[in-house]
Amino acid sequence: MQRSNVIDQNRLDYNTIIILAYNVWFNKLADYFFYKFSLIPKIVWNSMASENKSGVQGDKEADSAARARHAGLRIVLAIISTLILLPPAWLGLGSKSPWAVPLEAVVFTLLVFCIAYLIQSTGMRRTWVLRTAFLLGVGLSLLRWGVGILAGNTVSLWWVVLAAIYAFTGGLLYTAVSVGLWEDNFPPGRDDVDEVIAIHKRRLGEVPPLPIAKRLFDFLVAIFGLILSSPIWILISFLIWFEDPGPLLFVKNSVGKGGRNFRQFKFRSMVRDAEKETGPILASEDDTRLLRIGYILRKTALDELPQLLNILSGDMSLVGPRPQRTVLVLEYLRQMPEYAERHRVPPGISGLAQVVGSYYITPRQKLRLDRLYVRHASLGFDIKLLVMAFLVVFYLRWKKNWNGRIPRTWFRFGA
Repeated sequence: MQRSNVIDQNRLDYNTIIILAYNVWFNKLADYFFYKFSLIPKIVWNSMASENKSGVQGDKEADSAARARHAGLRIVLAIISTLILLPPAWLGLGSKSPWAVPLEAVVFTLLVFCIAYLIQSTGMRRTWVLRTAFLLGVGLSLLRWGVGILAGNTVSLWWVVLAAIYAFTGGLLYTAVSVGLWEDNFPPGRDDVDEVIAIHKRRLGEVPPLPIAKRLFDFLVAIFGLILSSPIWILISFLIWFEDPGPLLFVKNSVGKGGRNFRQFKFRSMVRDAEKETGPILASEDDTRLLRIGYILRKTALDELPQLLNILSGDMSLVGPRPQRTVLVLEYLRQMPEYAERHRVPPGISGLAQVVGSYYITPRQKLRLDRLYVRHASLGFDIKLLVMAFLVVFYLRWKKNWNGRIPRTWFRFGA
């Protein structure tokens, strides 16, 4: 028997009423947000503050343009919200249509982007603009789920989870457009970069290429690590963004092999523009600039995950001297040119100085340990250091009264 494509009229009427009621509610909410708290105060203030007629006329024209822009976006939002509430069958898409999920993803992403754009004109703090837009998007997904249940349609609760991911994507889109997804802090000047390279050339000469076995090992582990950690990337990105909406990544301009400057990626663990007033400085153990999620990321070293991308590009290795900022390295080189010797090999996510020493040892102590690593470097030694680094981060750091030193029985130079 041929399946009927006719939609039950009662269900159609019920959903139509829900959609109309929602759009009435949405427009009332828009009036409350965008006119009462944004445009009207601006008109009153401009009328009181402006004394010449041309200025008042210009303010009125600007307000008219703002009204027109907001009205257009409200129409877009009404259309998008209607598409969200409509069952896929009404759009000519079956529940198993390959176009249903992409359509919902695009619609929800645009919805949250438009809501954030409109809310920002109210004068609300930037962090709450994005949080509010995200929460409204998630709330709408719950409404869509409830409407589907009441209308007799089968709507999985997983749809709400997907919708939350789409809403987060919309927030990221707005973040990318407004402030960018990474924070490139204090890139060094061209003269500083050239001076660092010149000192390295005088001290090291030609640096030998990386052994093929080490490069292949780095590449394969980085690919495998990116695949396995992809769900963690999404969770960390959301937690950073929701606590302090803004860039997800922090870019450090660091010194690599042979003194070359490269962009080192990390998950942002501090508030945005944390070094605006101080300039590039080392973080302290009780740094007040740390986010709550940032403390956990640093404790577990998960803020280093994006450096897997640096490994793929060849700027870093899994094991090697930890990269340091170009502006700081330049200061060290001016005082002790031998500091260049730690850059005979690519910098690493983990290194001997981090396993045996700590984050707060002096530059000269780091140089001593990094020289030992360069002297004994091998694939077997790298694997040993990776295992010890894992135990330090996920076991010893969480041990009560740990003195910061690894047991001597764990350690031996060479392969």
